[in-house]
Amino acid sequence: MTRFAWLTVGAVTQALLMASAAPAVAGEHPAPDQIGQRKNAAFRVVGYLPDYRMQALDRNAGRYLTDLIYFSVEPDATGELKRDRLRAADVAALQAIKQRHGVALYLCIGGWERSAGFAPLAASPAARKRFAAAATQFCLENRFDGIDLDWEHPAGDEEYRNFAVLLAEIKRRFAPRGLDLTIAVAGWQTPPAAVIAAVDRIHLMAYDAEGRHSTLEFAGAELDKFSKSGVPPAKTCLGLPFYGRGVHDRGKTLTYAEIARRYHPAAEVDEVDGVYFNGAGTIERKTKMALQRKLAGVMMWELGQDAADERSLLHVIDRTIRHGPPRGQE
Repeated sequence: MTRFAWLTVGAVTQALLMASAAPAVAGEHPAPDQIGQRKNAAFRVVGYLPDYRMQALDRNAGRYLTDLIYFSVEPDATGELKRDRLRAADVAALQAIKQRHGVALYLCIGGWERSAGFAPLAASPAARKRFAAAATQFCLENRFDGIDLDWEHPAGDEEYRNFAVLLAEIKRRFAPRGLDLTIAVAGWQTPPAAVIAAVDRIHLMAYDAEGRHSTLEFAGAELDKFSKSGVPPAKTCLGLPFYGRGVHDRGKTLTYAEIARRYHPAAEVDEVDGVYFNGAGTIERKTKMALQRKLAGVMMWELGQDAADERSLLHVIDRTIRHGPPRGQE
């Protein structure tokens, strides 16, 4: 893959201008009353999108989101951003979605097998400052609304202390500029108070448990643990899986789009051929749970795995939010 040079506002703007000059497609732009209804709402609908799923994304998915997180960048131990996977064309496409649908746009840094640089980075005062400056510069130059850090995973008290200092350094630079800082956290982690205080939102990865990896009961238990550890509901987004994982063979995974295409499961079905997933009924109940508990919102991993038709789980989330929390639980 070609190494990516630093993006500039000019490069993105030029790409956007070229995109906007293209002929409009009939029905491509939803009516104003169909979009923007929840863009400033308290309840967030947050979708991750990895660099390797860009081609699978429904460009109209933005009409159902409040926040779009692009998953692509690794932290270097020195505090620099590794941008090998970050392509100018992708950023231009993301900006077009932001412009059309009014979503907030974030850059995710880290993730599974992309987190090796965090520990040495967080331990070094010089690297922390360099990283905070680089993240701020990227957001300002490319019109991103903030960053999401996905360190998988801090090990021990010292790394958590260093993480809290890193987050505080980033927040110190972000706050005056109106930029947001979020993190992704596994349910078995207990973020310390300093970490919780430094961020605007925490995305709870309530999936990938043993066996049936993301049941409704498991999500509720993870939220209970999270709350007891001191994470306020107003900072918590419940993570929803848009994929299935083998009940006995954890290495077996299928996107929800693949499951819908191969098996055509009914709304109340959550398991096919030894693979557990969240069907429409479970996604609806989890969204209602998030509304009932007055969480910050829901998060999904990830948008490129959704079905791109009437079976879309993102559409289920949208319908559930529009109908509101269960009666008597507002």
